[in-house]
Amino acid sequence: MEDVRVIEVKQEVLSDNSKAADSFRTVLAQRGTFFLDIMASPGAGKTTLLLALIARLKARGVTDLGVIEADLESDVDALKIKEAGVASVELNTRGICHVEMGMVKKAYEAFADRRFAYLFLENIGNLVCPAEFDTGAHSRIMLLSVPEGYDKVYKYPPMFAVVDALVVTKSDYLSMNPDFDMDALRKQARALNSDLQIFVVSARTGEGIDELATWLEGRRDASEVEKTPVEVS
Repeated sequence: MEDVRVIEVKQEVLSDNSKAADSFRTVLAQRGTFFLDIMASPGAGKTTLLLALIARLKARGVTDLGVIEADLESDVDALKIKEAGVASVELNTRGICHVEMGMVKKAYEAFADRRFAYLFLENIGNLVCPAEFDTGAHSRIMLLSVPEGYDKVYKYPPMFAVVDALVVTKSDYLSMNPDFDMDALRKQARALNSDLQIFVVSARTGEGIDELATWLEGRRDASEVEKTPVEVS
């Protein structure tokens, strides 16, 4: 009787994806590009926040920006980004609930070697699957909107554990949601991720956007991203 072999398919898939992500991250760093992965549930305000953050970076003199917009279908969000004067590529996953490195690389190639100081990935609206897949980003953040409630940490712990920053969006709704316990959210999130940075923002009022932009610039400065980009084949 032949030996029985058990193949850990998920682990192999994740391992291959991680290797590809490390390679992609290195290439972008050499090209002077800082890559940020933005994750959240549907309706948390990813595109709206991204537009506000882009406007703030532009006001600070940063113009070489690019966005990969991941959605199951459509190009609605990509068109919004393009209307703001920023290069954007739509990445349709056709029903897949996360973004893998093969998708990211294909989307990046659509920019035709255009160089960016900042490249953003607006990931699929999902608090589960995207946390498991490294997209080659230099930093990862997640959004949690006030209308969603504060008690998501123990429901979706992998997401809170892997990100560098938690951005609480739609802070202008706090006055209408007295049950939202910001202190409890901070305590629960940092119990999983002690280094987690937490920002409270409103794209509508502008609250917290400057602080988030400053943090992002600091992450880029502290990263291995080349300040004088080199040619990479």
